[in-house]
Amino acid sequence: MKKRGRTRSSNNFPAHIKDPSKLPCHTWFNKSGAGKWMFDYYDATSEKWRSRRIAGPLATMHEIWLAYEAQAVQSETTFKSLSLDFQKSLAWRDLSRLTQDDYLGCHTKIINSKTATGLFGDQALAKWSVATVRNYRDFRADESRSRANKELSYIKRVFSWAYEYEKVKNNPAKGIKKLTVAARKHYADDKDYNFLLQVAFESNYWYMPYAMEIAYLCRMRLSEVIDLSDTDELPEGLYIRRRKGSKDNITEWSPRLEKAWKSAKEMRNKIQAEKRIPQKIKPEERLIFISERTGDRLVVSSFKTAKARIDQQAIKKAKELGIEFNHFTFHDLKRKGVTDTSGNKQEASGHRNASMLNIYDVKPSLVRPAGE
Repeated sequence: MKKRGRTRSSNNFPAHIKDPSKLPCHTWFNKSGAGKWMFDYYDATSEKWRSRRIAGPLATMHEIWLAYEAQAVQSETTFKSLSLDFQKSLAWRDLSRLTQDDYLGCHTKIINSKTATGLFGDQALAKWSVATVRNYRDFRADESRSRANKELSYIKRVFSWAYEYEKVKNNPAKGIKKLTVAARKHYADDKDYNFLLQVAFESNYWYMPYAMEIAYLCRMRLSEVIDLSDTDELPEGLYIRRRKGSKDNITEWSPRLEKAWKSAKEMRNKIQAEKRIPQKIKPEERLIFISERTGDRLVVSSFKTAKARIDQQAIKKAKELGIEFNHFTFHDLKRKGVTDTSGNKQEASGHRNASMLNIYDVKPSLVRPAGE
């Protein structure tokens, strides 16, 4: 460890600290504002000395020592502490809510993954190398290649930010490539869709059947469905605000779409009335899908948990009834919607090119024999 360049000194200690000479090493009082006790520590990752608040101005000598001992143990930067710092940054605040939700899931999985010596998130960054990141990616790939890639993206994002702000000397994630993931081609048959839809209606999650119907009929992603609000209701149809480079479009009203939309709005209004939640003035703030428990916006993680539980209910019910049921994801509803669309599929789905469309149009075409 490099020696501290200078020793901090101050005569402006709080009056209740009678003998400053008994303070822990590298501990000093910052008199700015209401005042606070600070601890200087050497960060081996960035090879710099840093300061951290450890106690308020009224802390006793005993409390300062307790805080010092706790900080001295944790003075070396870990991925967990670096990730939490990133989540307080301007770069984090600039991310969309959807990306933040996804990154929080990645953060939780990464820091709680077990290693031979403890938790991955508690491993000192000074010990990280390219092999550390590569091995984590490969380890997670055994369970899910797509999740391994998402978590790798988060690790890269954190280290890229940390390197830019000189919190780390090197970026161990640089150059680590994502794994190849074959595009999912599953098509949800009508019998499976209708069976799961019925189970959804019978579940405790009021929003699920309406979200399923709208996602299928309008060929939408989950994030697009959750963001729907009153402002998207137009006389000619439902305005779909596409994500991931797709083009916005309007899905014309049909009796089935209109029924799902109106039913969802009625349930939303009923929940707000029961909870005495006033309607927002701006239509874009009047979200369609809200939590029945809190009345707040549905978050992606809660929706996915509900979908997983409904899937389990459907699998159990199908087994009891002795019928075949093939599970499908919520995103498969967009794939089913695109495949079932007649006419211009690319225009209907909002995809800007044929290669994007091919991922979703999964049913083989029915063609005539040659010469006929």
